[in-house]
Amino acid sequence: MSLLNDPIRVLRAPLVEDGYGQRRDWRSPSVVWTGLGAGVPYSRASKPDEAVRETATNKATIYLPGDVAVDSADRVEFHGQLWHLEGAAWKWKLGSRQFTMLQAKVVTK
Repeated sequence: MSLLNDPIRVLRAPLVEDGYGQRRDWRSPSVVWTGLGAGVPYSRASKPDEAVRETATNKATIYLPGDVAVDSADRVEFHGQLWHLEGAAWKWKLGSRQFTMLQAKVVTK
């Protein structure tokens, strides 16, 4: 029985120059990795205290098999949404298996 049942894609956008410096161009991202992983969404969504915005932030921990080269500026497609990474990827071992662990968030309306 595998724990890695969720289809996941890691996307990376190229750096482009503009008048202010360099930025990521998310109009044409490339696929860095695709396969089965495990995504564990947190059970609660956080909303801002003030009623300024009608948004909620959902967070998840995502596990990828092996040593996947993920950059903190990459995005992850999981559960039909594009998740933004929070910080660098962690290497995590469970017995003889190694995983790449990511913290991610998505803002929804």
